[in-house]
Amino acid sequence: MTIGAPELAGRVTFVTGPDKGSGKTSFLNYALSLLRSAGEAPAFLGIGLDGDLSPAGGPGRAGGRSIIPCEPGELFLSAERYIEDSGCEPEIAAVLPGGNALGRLAIVRARRPGLAVLVGPERNELAAEAISIMRELGARSVLVDGSMNRITQVSSFAGARFYFAMRAGPGELEPRLGSMRRLALLAGLPELGEEARRDPTACAAAAGLPEPARLVQGPLTSLTLSRLGDASGTIVVEDFTKVFLRWDELRALLRKGSLAVLHGLAFGGFVLRLHDLGRAAFAAALGDPDLEAMIAFNPYEAACDA
Repeated sequence: MTIGAPELAGRVTFVTGPDKGSGKTSFLNYALSLLRSAGEAPAFLGIGLDGDLSPAGGPGRAGGRSIIPCEPGELFLSAERYIEDSGCEPEIAAVLPGGNALGRLAIVRARRPGLAVLVGPERNELAAEAISIMRELGARSVLVDGSMNRITQVSSFAGARFYFAMRAGPGELEPRLGSMRRLALLAGLPELGEEARRDPTACAAAAGLPEPARLVQGPLTSLTLSRLGDASGTIVVEDFTKVFLRWDELRALLRKGSLAVLHGLAFGGFVLRLHDLGRAAFAAALGDPDLEAMIAFNPYEAACDA
């Protein structure tokens, strides 16, 4: 799989990942470069503090938060304590309600090149509001550096697409493969639509899924599953971010019945960075050409970890 400007332009793209060092911020910088080369002035933001409150940090970090180069005309979200130090001749375009330990959050328009420290809201609804404001201010394309393993953020903005950035090496290969298989399965669950909230069985039948169908309100956990009793038929959840089942639990469920969602989330694919492991060896361990086709391998060079 390849990723270019057409896959990113004119939409909201979330960059997610399982942990620090997964490559989220590296991919964000790469995606920004693609959009800039295509003549875009993208907007970008992070979710949450994603770090401590000290000013210290490694290269490209400020107290654990990402530092992203910005260009004139671009919008980004930051906290007031960092805005003046960005060096981009910042123009405050909007201020979000409330704030956090770093002060008020503001959407800034850069008027010259600088460095943006990304600080975003903790609550998904405020992230959605920030994205909406950025679109109203003229940003066609918005990139979101998601905090660790919180794909639930994607569901806060209708029509968003997400990529999942990962690292894989010999010592972590099996759990990484399991995570990829689980996410690919969940992202591909059949979508029944809002009508299934009223009559899940009829919608499942129309989609060729086993009957009867039951709608689960809230998270689907192993405890919820045990309370349902017979798992035959189809279980319907709001979206796949509500599924909190391990890979083995998920496979056991699908051997007995089916799983569907009211609303699907657009999945762009995996952005995978291999270390001490060749692509051929990884593909052999994966053993799934269809899943391999959903992977962009090392799409950037000389990038630093997120």
